Amino acid sequence: MTYIIVLRGLELYVVSVGDVDVYVVSGFFISFFSSPYTPHILGRAVDISTSTKFSSDVYSPIDGVVVKVLRIYSGLGPYSEDDYVVFLRVRGCYVKLMHLVPEVRVGDKVYVGDVLGRYLRSNYFSYHHLPHIHLEVCSTLTLRPSRSLPLKITDEFLNFLRGKYFSRVVSKELRLEVVEVGDGFILCRSLNPITALVSGLPVIPQGVLGVGVNYLGLIHLSSKPGIYDDVEFLGSRLGYVIRVRDWYSLLSSVRVGFRDWFLSTSSISNLMVKSLWGGIKVLVNGFRVDGVEFLVSDVGDVKLVGNYDLRPGDIISLEVVNTT
Repeated sequence: MTYIIVLRGLELYVVSVGDVDVYVVSGFFISFFSSPYTPHILGRAVDISTSTKFSSDVYSPIDGVVVKVLRIYSGLGPYSEDDYVVFLRVRGCYVKLMHLVPEVRVGDKVYVGDVLGRYLRSNYFSYHHLPHIHLEVCSTLTLRPSRSLPLKITDEFLNFLRGKYFSRVVSKELRLEVVEVGDGFILCRSLNPITALVSGLPVIPQGVLGVGVNYLGLIHLSSKPGIYDDVEFLGSRLGYVIRVRDWYSLLSSVRVGFRDWFLSTSSISNLMVKSLWGGIKVLVNGFRVDGVEFLVSDVGDVKLVGNYDLRPGDIISLEVVNTT
């Protein structure tokens, strides 16, 4: 079967929820599952970026009207204590955008691709995070994460993913080309499909492996897997499926019920732990690195966490080893 990548002009139709259609412009980075924040775990939030530089322009992913702009406190830390939330009304829904210095005002009508402001590095960010806006959709004008609505990826986005990543053959290494070397991260482009297998079914791993909370999102490329199915990636068993939804599943490194895992994972003590991945090691050219983040992007879809002696154009090999 052949899947066609559809990219209309400079826009890709990514997510639909309620009355809201979410697009990205070319040069995008997308992540649904790179955070322990509850809406990400529940498939109700997406992080979108078009730059690796803070203070760069933020382009609107939706058409809507600005109805509220809030400044909020992001806590103590090395970055900005201020963060901002911009609410846009889209027919019967409200879209909540965070992590930008807004340059729009209440009453402004914006369209996909319009500049909303500039990317902001607040204390919600870790040292390796790329600039991004956090997007949730709610039926009411609220800050409460429990009110966000489940996201649904579009057929257009799924075709893009299938065209880029679909494979039933799992390599034991991922070949990468270094695209950019930043402070705390190295951005790479995959040269072979980033595909994991769950009982023979291809899925795309999404999120951070080797550092932080021990879960990954798995975007389905065909049928849905089963609860507690083993997940194999680059020749190693990463863990088990603990939650299954229409377009994604969640992987944990331990075999446990989702409710118990969620309560444990979202505890403050676990959120402060550097890594809960146990025996999982990420190797680049045979040397251990802090971790790796898997993104969806038309620029660079693999991000190494940490600083290493690599340069743009370098071809490297990434492996995952389970020592348990």
